[in-house]
Amino acid sequence: MLRVFSSPSTLPHLIFLVAFSGFLYIAMKIDLFGSEAQGGVIFLSLSISYFFAALIAPSRFGEWMFNSEHSETGILNRNFWIGGFARILPILVVAGVVWVLSNFALGDDNLNKVKLFLAMLFIVMSVFQGISLTLGWVVYARKVQKAPRNSKTGGLISLVRSGIAVIVFTPLVWWFGYGTEDPRNAKLSANIVWLLFLIIIALLGTALDRYTKRARERQGTDGVALDMAFFLIFITACWHLLGALRRSPLTTEQSTGGMLIEEGALMSISILLAVWSMSNKGKKRGWRIFQGQSAIFWGIGFGFTYAGSISSLTALSEGSLLTTTAIGHAITALVMMAILPVSISWVGKPDTEEVKQPLVLQSIAVAPQKMGNPTDTERRTNEDEDIVELLD
Repeated sequence: MLRVFSSPSTLPHLIFLVAFSGFLYIAMKIDLFGSEAQGGVIFLSLSISYFFAALIAPSRFGEWMFNSEHSETGILNRNFWIGGFARILPILVVAGVVWVLSNFALGDDNLNKVKLFLAMLFIVMSVFQGISLTLGWVVYARKVQKAPRNSKTGGLISLVRSGIAVIVFTPLVWWFGYGTEDPRNAKLSANIVWLLFLIIIALLGTALDRYTKRARERQGTDGVALDMAFFLIFITACWHLLGALRRSPLTTEQSTGGMLIEEGALMSISILLAVWSMSNKGKKRGWRIFQGQSAIFWGIGFGFTYAGSISSLTALSEGSLLTTTAIGHAITALVMMAILPVSISWVGKPDTEEVKQPLVLQSIAVAPQKMGNPTDTERRTNEDEDIVELLD
């Protein structure tokens, strides 16, 4: 998936997503040429156009229309960039048609409803971000789980996990919260806020340990893998709590370049996980519209939707990007912690059949020699091949 997203053939589309989303966010913020009312429709139009591109990308016509040609010299030539951005023109044409039809159907009075829809969609996508990040750790736990082992919950081990979380986030609080400056020079209110944050992390670690105890002590599961999944999801949720707090009016008044990069990285991870999930399901069912370059266009379409939801909520609330993203981080963290017992159950049980495989194959191989019946031998050989195929 990373190789597909890093392909030069669709690089101009990714640059267009980043550059135009930033421009349109600023335009909606200052209401440039009435863009506050039109911005939501424009974002949705671009999303729909890229979803359309994803549907026809597997065809030869779609590949010719949307994919840039690149030679051995890569992207370091003028022809690549001219041809690359020419591939964006069909996207703009489709988006323009959708935009005109939307304005004709909705009228000026209903354009604000599109902004309201996108603002509500931001909450939905924040929930989705929490679920997608959780699924990422669930998939990792599935890969590392082994034979059934006991989970370690409560008592001293719970305090140790909480202590580790506090140790991990203490330097992050100093880095992000105090800007690597001496905390003694900060305001009393800032010191109280960050101290409460560390205390809350410690209490959450103990509370969530009890909250997920039953889910991690199920029979036949690898408790060690479940403990790992629990801790990784918990740490990720705490990261989002930290992100929400450092964007709140209590701790800062303006966003920084680091915050914008972080938001872009988190959005990219969520989109990658979503497209990866769609690609895997599409591959199993033989759907080409979720494979290869199509996956990139699905991701860009989701990216425009996400950027439009942030821009619309900020415009409607007359707030700032900080406040909007702080709300999103808080929702994501709460979702991840709320679904912890359910997400841990998604890890499932280790495949014990792999442990039994050598014994099964050995007994199947020895049995025909004892029977001495050609018919039985042939039948058992076929069963052997079937079992090996199933185990593989």
